[in-house]
Amino acid sequence: MKSVAEMQNERTQIMAEAEEILETAEENGRSPGDEEKERFNLCLAKVEQLDADIALKLELEAKQKASIKIDPAHKPAPAEPMMAKPKAESVSIPRSYGKMVAFPKTPEGEMRAFKAGQFIMATLYGSTKAADWCRQNGMNIRSALAGGINTAGGVLVPEELERAIIDLREQYGVFRRLVRVRPMGSDTTNIPRRTGGLTAYYTGENTAGTESDASWDNVQLVAKKLMVLTRMSSEVSEDAIIDLADAMASEIAYAFALKEDTVGFTGTGISTDGGITGVNVKAIDGNHSKAVVEAVATHDKLEEITDADLINLMSVIPMYARAGSSWICSPTALDVVFNAIKVAGGGNTRDMLGDLDTPRFLGYPIVVTDIYPDNVATVYNNLPMIGFGNLGMACSLGDRRGIRVALSSEQYWEEDQIGVKGTMRHDINVHDLGSTTVKSPFAVLIGNT
Repeated sequence: MKSVAEMQNERTQIMAEAEEILETAEENGRSPGDEEKERFNLCLAKVEQLDADIALKLELEAKQKASIKIDPAHKPAPAEPMMAKPKAESVSIPRSYGKMVAFPKTPEGEMRAFKAGQFIMATLYGSTKAADWCRQNGMNIRSALAGGINTAGGVLVPEELERAIIDLREQYGVFRRLVRVRPMGSDTTNIPRRTGGLTAYYTGENTAGTESDASWDNVQLVAKKLMVLTRMSSEVSEDAIIDLADAMASEIAYAFALKEDTVGFTGTGISTDGGITGVNVKAIDGNHSKAVVEAVATHDKLEEITDADLINLMSVIPMYARAGSSWICSPTALDVVFNAIKVAGGGNTRDMLGDLDTPRFLGYPIVVTDIYPDNVATVYNNLPMIGFGNLGMACSLGDRRGIRVALSSEQYWEEDQIGVKGTMRHDINVHDLGSTTVKSPFAVLIGNT
C-alpha cells in the first residue's frame, strides 16, 4: 500500500487535472462536453477513494503504534469493517486568536471563521482530522469540489469563506460599490442602452401625427480572469485556524478590490489592465470633453483647489444624474481640499461633526480611495484630481462567477510552503461619459497650470 505522503501527492495531481478540464472549457467560452464531464467525474471518484484510503492508512498506523506490546492473554476486540469511516475527535473553537477582519467577532462570526479554518486545514494541509470534522458538520469536501459543473474545479472555498471574501471585496473596493454590478450568464453579455427617445410633435386638426422611435444599442461585457497567487507556511497549528481563515480572506479580498479600483479608474486598456480603460483615462481622451472641468488658472496641485473649482465641477452634471452622485478623491484631498474648505467656512460646525463617519460636501457623500491623486507636492496639469457624479450611470461591472480558490502543496515544495491561487472573472465597461456636445453623468476636475 502506498504511503500517506504518496497518496496525498497523487490526490493533489488529480485535483489539478480536474481543475484543468474545467479551465480549458471555460477559457474556450463553452460548457464541458460529455467526455470532459466523464473525465471530471472520474477524477472526483479517485479523490474520494484516496480520502478513504488515507484515513484508513492513518488509522492503521495509529493502531500499530498503540499495540506494540500485546498481552497474550488479552482477547482482541472484533475487527472493524475495513471501509468504516474513522470517528473524528470533537473539536472546540480556540478561544485565543487575533482581531478578526474578515469575520464579525460574534459567536456566529467565530463559528464561520472556525469552519473556514477547518476546511483550509483539511484541503490545504491535508489534515484527516479536519476533513472528518468537515464531513460531520455538513461541509462535504467532495461537494465543494464538484458543486455545480460551472463552478467546480480545484478546491472551492466553503460558503463561510467565500462570503467573507465577497463582503470584504465590496467593503475594500470603491469602484464596485459605486457602479452597477451585472451578473453575466455567459462569457459575453450585451446590455441594452437607450441612445434616443420619442419626440413629441404638434399636429393640426384632421392631420396625421408624426411617428418617432426610441433608439437603442448594446454595451458589451466580456469576462476576464483575475488571479491572485500567494504562498503560506506549511506549519500551522490547529489553534491558529481562525487567524488563518481570516488572513486568507482578507488578503484575497483586498487584492481583488485593489485591482478593480485600479483598472476601473486608471486602466489604460493594455493587457496587464485586462484590456480595460478606466473612467479617469477615458474622460481625458479628447472625445469626452463634457466629462472634464478645468480648474481655475494656476490650480494644478491638490492644496490649491478651492470651493469655486468644486462648484464648477458639480455644475456640469445633469440633474437626472444628481441622485446617487458622490465626490471621489484621495485621503490627502479629503483633508487639504474638503476639510480645509469646511474649516475656513466656520470650523467645527454641527454639520461638520456629524459628517465624521460619512464625510459629505454640499450634501453629497465623499468617497475616499488611494487610487486618486494623493501627493500635495505633485503638479497635476491636465490630469484628474477629483471626481464627481453618478459613476453607476457611466460604468458597468460584469460578474461572470464567484470566487474560486485552488490549493497546491507542490508548487513551493522546496520552501516547505503551500501555494494558494484565488481567481474570479469579471469585466468593466465605461460606456457613458457623454461626448463633446452631450453632458456626462460623471466628470473629473483636472489641474490647470
